[in-house]
Amino acid sequence: MSSEPLLRVENLKKYFPIKERLFSKKVKYVKAVDGVSFTLQPGETLALVGETGSGKTTTGRTILRLYEPTGGKVYFKGQEITKMPMRKFKKIRMKMQMIYQDPYSSLNPRMSILNIIAEPLREMKVNNIEERVLELLENVGLRKEHMYKYPDEISGGQQQRVAIARALGVNPEFLVLDEPTSALDVSVQAQILNLLENLQKERNFTYLFISHDLSVVRYISHRVAIMYLGKIMEIGTTEQIFENPQHPYTKILLESIPIPDPKEKRRKKIVLPGEIPSPLNPPSGCPFHTRCPYARDICKEKEPEYVEVEKGHLVKCHLAEVIK
Repeated sequence: MSSEPLLRVENLKKYFPIKERLFSKKVKYVKAVDGVSFTLQPGETLALVGETGSGKTTTGRTILRLYEPTGGKVYFKGQEITKMPMRKFKKIRMKMQMIYQDPYSSLNPRMSILNIIAEPLREMKVNNIEERVLELLENVGLRKEHMYKYPDEISGGQQQRVAIARALGVNPEFLVLDEPTSALDVSVQAQILNLLENLQKERNFTYLFISHDLSVVRYISHRVAIMYLGKIMEIGTTEQIFENPQHPYTKILLESIPIPDPKEKRRKKIVLPGEIPSPLNPPSGCPFHTRCPYARDICKEKEPEYVEVEKGHLVKCHLAEVIK
């Protein structure tokens, strides 16, 4: 991998304003993403993991400027893109694509597969569009007969392959994969994951893989970032995160992975009490302290510290030694 990151995210924030009451002038902010930082090397997969509402998808959308960031900076190939004029950013945006969780909702049901994939190609003024569409379909394991069908005439796995083919049409370098297999059957999930892995090897794609499925994350990712309440709680290589977690939240998430062994039924599991706090009024200090079974007074006052290690950094929880 290159020493120069393809993507660098620095203190990224995305706050959504909401009014307290219908006709009130007072505005509060939902802190969906609150100071996220990480880098991505060419050809690398970083998995963004966390509970529903932790800010994973919002992070991906804000990086691509589908949501305009509230604060922070994003650099793509050394260029800051957060405040770049949209006309100039449009050319860079073609190198950054997103594949959505529900393939059917991302495809226009009134358009044939041919026209869905051809739409960005026409914008690029590509010649011999039908030949190019067929080539893209074959790259994702589909055939010519699929070109003339509509989204509701093909299976969920085939719909996701079409979505991938459309993204590939503009020759991207970086893809945000927003739970691309969660809506699919297990056997189809494996096919799509293998497809994504093969495409990465062939074309050196860089992935931000958003998921809550830790077994899938372990299979496909090089590094893992654990998110909670808009913040990254821990980040490191896949091996570091799965073998030596340094934060209670990471440890509890890993213990929730089902193990297909009857003997493991007796394994004592830590169950998280309550629900994730509201991002309208996030807790001070470590945001996880309101649900942490190990929390002490220091957790309410100070955020965890990060320790530099080879290939990234791990969080140093105030109670790292206690949770082991």
